[in-house]
Amino acid sequence: MSKLELGLEKLIIFNKNAIVPILVLSIFLVYFFSIDDFSEEHYRIIHALFIGSVGLAVVVAGYFRIISTLLMSSVIYAGYLVINNLRYIYGEDYIFSAGYNIWCALQLPDMLLAYFIFKKKDNGRYWSWFYVFLLAQTAWIERLPDYELVKDSYHFYKHIGMFNYPALYISVISMLILFVSHIGRGRILSAAAFFSSLAAFMGIYFSDNLFAFCLFFWAAVLILLLATLYYVYYIRSRDEELDMENWHAYCREAESKYPLKYSIAIMYIDEYDRLQKRFGHRKMLLLKKMFLTQIKKADKEVLIYNYKKDAFILAFKNENAAESFVRAENIRRVLAKSIFIFNENNHLQLTVSQCVSEKKRSDADAEAVLKRAETNLQKACKFTRNITVKA
Repeated sequence: MSKLELGLEKLIIFNKNAIVPILVLSIFLVYFFSIDDFSEEHYRIIHALFIGSVGLAVVVAGYFRIISTLLMSSVIYAGYLVINNLRYIYGEDYIFSAGYNIWCALQLPDMLLAYFIFKKKDNGRYWSWFYVFLLAQTAWIERLPDYELVKDSYHFYKHIGMFNYPALYISVISMLILFVSHIGRGRILSAAAFFSSLAAFMGIYFSDNLFAFCLFFWAAVLILLLATLYYVYYIRSRDEELDMENWHAYCREAESKYPLKYSIAIMYIDEYDRLQKRFGHRKMLLLKKMFLTQIKKADKEVLIYNYKKDAFILAFKNENAAESFVRAENIRRVLAKSIFIFNENNHLQLTVSQCVSEKKRSDADAEAVLKRAETNLQKACKFTRNITVKA
């Protein structure tokens, strides 16, 4: 029997995927609190590094179509321009201007929207509308005629750091939403979104210090940039959620490391969509991890790659289709007999369907072996499930 465990695993995922943002923000905090003199020369250097990082983040995110990073970097840059412009117009009294107080309330919610709306690539075609939305905000703030923001209003006149009370509440709520989202998803970019928003929050909080303002806004952009680069590198060969090699890794390794003789099996979890509707994404993710554990118990030498949300690739080196079929069938039988425990009311016995395909001399590459197995399995599954077939 395999039992579902949630707490510790989510904590480990959170810490692992958040290590880059935590490291960057920690370095900036140590640097900020360790220096005594904020010189003009240092500010100019930080300013140049910030501008360069924004440009690089936009180029990298645009090239790899990580739209959430592209738009969050744009929000940070817009906030930097707006606050500096208000400081230039009003001097030290910029903190009481209507534009500043309104923008403080908009900065973190804008970053929140940029992440949640565009964290999926298929929403990328709407990015231009977000820029219109962002430009409309900045234009509105520039057009505000009144320099004073209702001096008699206690909530707007009183500040904690450089935040008025409403802006502080809105910003904290936005960061909490991003934090809860990351704990729930545990992904690299969700960690970047939360810690970048935290750095931007600190930049506004210390915005009376021009050096600190620029330093923490640079930290916010740098977190997004480095996390995006790490994410792009990571997903080239590994599945982020399962923390295992994916089918791209299989294709590369089969071409460069595998012997001339090998076979693979494509394994699909039967009725996966129905199960996901019933139990949700998080529990199905852990179900797949239990599947992997059971597969390894059944066959310690098999190589496993993640293929799709409901499928794995099993690789058998130095074996033909007949030999691999026996091992794959044994794995299927073990999984069919296994009991997966979600809770006291849900003890599941699930099945898999799979197809074994041997590498042939006529195959152009490793992907051809994969496609042949996929095609034959689809044909077989039209009539039945819980089977092992040969291509």
